[in-house]
Amino acid sequence: MTTATATTPSRPGFKLDSLTQRYLFLILLIVIASVGFGIANENFYSLANIGILLRSIAVPFLLSMGMTFIMLTGGIDLSVGSNVAFSGGVGVVALTATGSAPIGFAAAVAAGMAIGAINGVFIGRLRLSAFMVTLATYALARGMALVIYNADSINVSDAAFLWLGGVSWGNMPVVIPFVALVFVALSVLLYKSTFGRDVYAAGSNINTAFVLGRRPERTLVWVYVLSGALAGLSAIITVGRVSSGQPWAGLYLEFDAITAVILGGTSLFGGRGRLLGTILGVLLYGIIINGLVLTGTNPYLQSLIKGMILLGVVLLDTLVQRRNAQ
Repeated sequence: MTTATATTPSRPGFKLDSLTQRYLFLILLIVIASVGFGIANENFYSLANIGILLRSIAVPFLLSMGMTFIMLTGGIDLSVGSNVAFSGGVGVVALTATGSAPIGFAAAVAAGMAIGAINGVFIGRLRLSAFMVTLATYALARGMALVIYNADSINVSDAAFLWLGGVSWGNMPVVIPFVALVFVALSVLLYKSTFGRDVYAAGSNINTAFVLGRRPERTLVWVYVLSGALAGLSAIITVGRVSSGQPWAGLYLEFDAITAVILGGTSLFGGRGRLLGTILGVLLYGIIINGLVLTGTNPYLQSLIKGMILLGVVLLDTLVQRRNAQ
């Protein structure tokens, strides 16, 4: 006679997904970095420095949100920094010619969207390499900016045009609520619309997206146009911060945006990532750069640290991707 042994079914353990783990890790790093720089320099927690920090991350955050959409499709945009200079130049020239701030705003955003449309058509419609196309428009937009400015700055005194980038309510820059509204709008677009589902589908498997009739080539065009529009808005903010248009504005911003987006957990290979991670990535990156400046770190060493951060997050993303593929 055999005795049946009753077994209690094991309960599945609570396990966080990889993106949630990444976000918790980023939050931990933000806390550690804030505490460390606060100890190194007591002015780190001052309201004035917090205002400076928030203002400094506004433009990278806008560009990083656009870069998030692009990288979710498996693409990349190396032209965003140059586009900031070009669209800012167009906006300043339009303002100077007409004396109208709204026309200057519209011209800057339209110029940014034009560069984005060039990228989108060549990448989405003609199926060319995103790296090569945006490398070309990186040079094209910077060259046009230098021509527009004649390699010199143009002073801007129009209070309305400078308002978004230059005005603060106390220590709170007005650009921060504006960026928050843009974030909410883009979150709704990405998570609550057919377009957002098409973005993820294009990045997960573009061939499958074609078969399902999702028109990924059209989606690719529009994500680059969106990135260009955000570059135009960033140009307006940049001009407002320094009260002038600069031909070398936006230098290396594409590097900062890509670093922040990968740091926030968006995959280099597309199809995985969220805007929340981009917020955390930009905030951590901004805290590190602000802290380095505040502590008087050698500027050349700052560039070295930026490079190490990007190399580290690319390595981390590649390892995560390989682990998920197993």
